[in-house]
Amino acid sequence: MKSVLAVTAFAMLAAGCATTEGDVYAQADCKVAPIVTSSYAGKPKPASSIEQRYAEMQLANTPYRRQQLATQGMVNNNIEDALRDCERATR
Repeated sequence: MKSVLAVTAFAMLAAGCATTEGDVYAQADCKVAPIVTSSYAGKPKPASSIEQRYAEMQLANTPYRRQQLATQGMVNNNIEDALRDCERATR
């Protein structure tokens, strides 16, 4: 009886530690950037926030994105993940 009580108490303690409110996750970075000739030369200049938002808008309106969204949906879709990361980074 004592061993069952001890196992139950340990299981409850382990379950309580697994679901804490203070979990911290890595912040997603926005990887969408405008394509310019200097990015191919190996020395890209940092894009301004307006240029970055414009690149996100262009990516969001491509036929390739619509095709990927139709075939794969939201799961395992790199374009949707990149756009979601950009949205989280702006918050």
